[in-house]
Amino acid sequence: MYVILGGHEMKRKILAYGLITSMLVGTLAGCGISDSAFDVQMDGSFGKMTDDSEDKFYIYSWNDELQSRLEYVYEVYPELRDKIEYVNVGDAEMYQRKVDRSLRTPDAEDYPDMIAFEAAYIMKYTNSDYTLPITDLGVTDSDLAEMYPYSLDVARDKRNGNIKGLSWQSCPGAFMYRADLAKKYLGVNSPEQMQARISTWDDFLAVGEELKEKSGDSLRILSSNLDIKNVFTANKSLPWVDNNDNLNIDDSMIEYLEVANALEQQDLTWKTGTWTDEWSKDAASDRVFGYFGCTWFLHWTIKSNCGATFNDDGSVDTSQPMGTYGKWNMCQGPMPYYWGGTWLGATAECSDKEIAGKIMKTLCCNTDVMTKLAGETMDYVNNKKAMKTLADQGKGTYEFLGGQDYINAFLPLADDVDVSWMCAYDETLNDLFEVYLQDYQKGGKEIDDTLNEFKNAVRDTFPRLNVK
Repeated sequence: MYVILGGHEMKRKILAYGLITSMLVGTLAGCGISDSAFDVQMDGSFGKMTDDSEDKFYIYSWNDELQSRLEYVYEVYPELRDKIEYVNVGDAEMYQRKVDRSLRTPDAEDYPDMIAFEAAYIMKYTNSDYTLPITDLGVTDSDLAEMYPYSLDVARDKRNGNIKGLSWQSCPGAFMYRADLAKKYLGVNSPEQMQARISTWDDFLAVGEELKEKSGDSLRILSSNLDIKNVFTANKSLPWVDNNDNLNIDDSMIEYLEVANALEQQDLTWKTGTWTDEWSKDAASDRVFGYFGCTWFLHWTIKSNCGATFNDDGSVDTSQPMGTYGKWNMCQGPMPYYWGGTWLGATAECSDKEIAGKIMKTLCCNTDVMTKLAGETMDYVNNKKAMKTLADQGKGTYEFLGGQDYINAFLPLADDVDVSWMCAYDETLNDLFEVYLQDYQKGGKEIDDTLNEFKNAVRDTFPRLNVK
C-alpha cells in the first residue's frame, strides 16, 4: 500500500475549522466509519523534509513496489521524476497511523497529496471527506472503460456514489497446488481434473484426507488452517455492517468456522501461522499440497519461496537446486474469490490535481502502458484489453506452473469478482473474528457460543453498532 504525501508549501490551504470539526465528530453512513477510526496517537515522524518542499509532490509507501511502477509514469511524463519525492516508510503496520495523523494536519509540510489504499481498509478513507472524487482530477468514464467493475465499486464512496480511487491491479484468487503430488497421490493430470476433485468444501476436505493417508501422513493439503480465510471473507453476500449500522454475520463466515474447524480436528494442515517462516518454507517442501492465493501471491509468495535461485533478470538459475519450481498448477478451487490490490486516491487538499490525474490515468487507465507493465512485471493489471492482448500473444505461458497459462487461468476468475459485501469495518472485524475462530478450534464450544462471544467483543469495540 502506498501513499502520495505532499510536501506542501506555506501556500498550502488550511481547512476551515468548521470542516475539520465536522470531519472529526461526524460518522459516515452507508457502511462508513466514525472519524475515531483515524488513529493519530503516534510519536515520531516519517518522510523527507526538503528546503524546496513547496515544489515537491510527495509519494509515501511502505515498500518499493509503487516506486518501480512509477517508472512507467515517468516514461510518459519525464518531468515528473524531479517533481515527485518518493518516501518509503518501511513499515506497513505504521502506515495507516502515519496517514491518519497527516490527514488531520493539513498545514503540515508532509500533508498527503495522494494516498494509496489497500483493499482491507480502503473504505475507511473513501467513505470520508479526506479524499477527492476522481472526476476532480480529470478522470472520465471513458478512462475507466477497460477496468474490472469490482475495482471501481471498491473505491466508491457509499454516501454519494463518487469513485475516489483507481487501481492498476486486479487480484482474482485461485487454488495453487503441486501438480506432481496431485499426479502421484490422486491420479490427477490437469487443472481441470483437479478442479473437479475440489469443487466443493466437502470434496476439498475429502481430498485432504486422501492426501494424508496415501502419503503415509507426510503430506497436508494446506500449511495453515487460516489459509482459507480470504476465500470465505470474499464470498459474503452481506457486509459486516449495513447502512443502518447493524452487524451482520454472513452464512459464509459460519461456514468458515465449520471448515476451519474440520481442518483442525481432522489434522489436515500443519497448523502453521500464515506469513511465518515455517509457512513460507512449506512452498519449497513436499509436505504441503497447496495454497490459496491470488495474482500477486503466485509470483511473489509461492514462486519467491519455492527454493529456486533466481537471476537478476528474474529467470531461474538452472545451475542451482530448483526446489519446487515448475511443479505447480492452479485451478479455481471450491469458490471463486479475490484478494487484495492497491488503489490510489487524491486527498481533499491535494496541492496539484493535475499531477494526481496524470499518475492515475497513466498507471491505471492507459492500455498501452498497462500492457507493457503486465508484460514486463507479470502484474495482472486492471485492464481487460491489456490482459486479453497478452493472453492472445501467449505471454501467459509460465514455466513455474509447468507451462500452464496463468493469464488465461485468471481471466474468467477476474470477471466473477463481487465486492458488494465490502465495508469500512472489514479489516478490524475480520481480524477480530479470527481470534474467536482460533478459540473455537481448541474445542469445547458450540458455534453459537463462539458467535455470541464475537458479538460481545464487537459491542465493546464499536458501541455505536447495533448488535443483536
